[in-house]
Amino acid sequence: MKSSNAQAKYIWVISDGSGSTAERVLQASLVQFEQKNVVVERIPDLRTEKQIKDIIKRASKQKGLVAYTLVSTNLRNEIATRSNEYNVPTVDLLGPLLTSLSSFLASSPEAKPGLLDELDHHYFKRIDAVGFAVKHDDGQRVEDLPKADVVITGVSRTSKTPLSMYLAYNKSLLVANIPLILGLEPPSQLFKIDQRKIVGFTINPDILIRLRQTRLAQLAHTDINYGDPKYIKEELRYSHEIFRKNPRWSVIDITGKAIEEVANEVCSVTVDRLG
Repeated sequence: MKSSNAQAKYIWVISDGSGSTAERVLQASLVQFEQKNVVVERIPDLRTEKQIKDIIKRASKQKGLVAYTLVSTNLRNEIATRSNEYNVPTVDLLGPLLTSLSSFLASSPEAKPGLLDELDHHYFKRIDAVGFAVKHDDGQRVEDLPKADVVITGVSRTSKTPLSMYLAYNKSLLVANIPLILGLEPPSQLFKIDQRKIVGFTINPDILIRLRQTRLAQLAHTDINYGDPKYIKEELRYSHEIFRKNPRWSVIDITGKAIEEVANEVCSVTVDRLG
């Protein structure tokens, strides 16, 4: 929030990382106040006592507030010293939590700058990956296939969706999945991306028949072919024919395998191989 109003209130957000987490906490608090003439300046990667002194002096001149997330005890102490010297109000957004956790866990924090931002980055990367998997499930938004890290394809009930979600949540990978349906050509976009990203899933026909028939009983599926053994075997043959025509695709038989095992195989033949 910024304003040129002469009565503006100034807040500095300083951090030994990016400061994005601290700024989000501050902004979430500011929305509780009707006052809009607040100027927030974020200063990341703070490392030295001189930097702290300079910021506190600026805050003193403009009668501002300093909010901070610093893992270094020395730097937090420096802020306390300088804020008392220049009569600047400060808010430690991290120190009290680290102190409480240190007591509770009976251990000392690593005091490594940037760890919070690293965790923050991984968290949001995971959220983005899960969102991508949901939006690109079962052949949706095929125009986005070039963005995917992995594309899974196969007939219905070969665990494409569960594997997509597992890889998104546990590996933070952008995963799309495309169904193979007897008599229908796969989308043309599938053949325009890096073919090494594509993994075909297959399964023992008898297992697939049981899975399909269970699904029919649960959902009262309207497609009479869906659980028909002859149709299922023909659909599997159709998928294998597509796999043979595309030798750069990896093919994984998921029969009897745990989801973690299949996920590791997918990574080894796609992500790990592509580097």
